[in-house]
Amino acid sequence: MCQLVLSLPKYHAEVIMSKYTPKKISQAKSASVADLKTFLRVAKSVAVVDYTGLKVSQATTLRQAVRAAGGHVLVTKNTLFRIAFGQPLSLSGLNAFVFSDTDEVSAIKALADFSKKNGVLTFKAGLLGDRVLTAAEIARLATIPDQTTLAGKLVGTLNSPLFRLVYALNWNRSRLVRTLEAVRASKS
Repeated sequence: MCQLVLSLPKYHAEVIMSKYTPKKISQAKSASVADLKTFLRVAKSVAVVDYTGLKVSQATTLRQAVRAAGGHVLVTKNTLFRIAFGQPLSLSGLNAFVFSDTDEVSAIKALADFSKKNGVLTFKAGLLGDRVLTAAEIARLATIPDQTTLAGKLVGTLNSPLFRLVYALNWNRSRLVRTLEAVRASKS
């Protein structure tokens, strides 16, 4: 649905956006919108999840897990988030917004792990840069290893041929030494 709205001609997108954007907002709400704009500018990715049925203790555990992964969880009104995002976005129901600040996948990965353990949260949508992601795309993004794991795999892949070359060269040298030892032992 979100991608359909974004692919409409500019006039239709403005009409749809005006439906979601109130004409006036209070000073307190405009401060919230300014904070949301800052969070959106700093965040590398954002996941929108349905938190219906989440208990307070689970919410506290979720916030701690996401904070440890380099992100933060924010519950705000859908309309304020739409205004801060500045593009048409279809949001309904109870939504929590998970901002990943350190890298694109770490906070989303923590969210997916929590969801797998507790079975409470469901992905609704996501943002990666200026691109709106579907629930399936955000779930796929959560399966990507984090940056340090990918760097370790890359280093291991690059070092693998070198280690094999060193082993092959050492194997021939050790074979020569064993052969010379066998010849010396047979002569004595």
